[in-house]
Amino acid sequence: MASAASIGCSWCMDFGYWENAERGMDRRKLHDVPVWRESDAYTPLERDVMEYAEAMTATPPVVGDDLAGRLRTTLGEPAFVELTAMVAVENLRSRINAALDLTSQGFKDSCDVPGARPNDAAATATAD
Repeated sequence: MASAASIGCSWCMDFGYWENAERGMDRRKLHDVPVWRESDAYTPLERDVMEYAEAMTATPPVVGDDLAGRLRTTLGEPAFVELTAMVAVENLRSRINAALDLTSQGFKDSCDVPGARPNDAAATATAD
């Protein structure tokens, strides 16, 4: 979801919120994804994962050796490769949806993505 928030894909944020809430993820963590740096809801590992997702999402990618090294050490090589693949898949999905101007479908009542295009924000702005 950090990649989707960086790209501004309200559909991906909306669906990601619903899917992860259905799997029992803490709703505060889901809600705070767009502002994860200011939130105290995340563990240090979760923060590294979101920083990595954003760094991979930047064009061009800006993943630093220190961050990649921390994740490799903490997760192990197989999980680090899987994380990288999942962030890449989310980039593909979010960029396609954003290019096609797909917006929230109501999976979550509100899916505010800071910096989203005005039509996305208007389509998704309702009270939590």
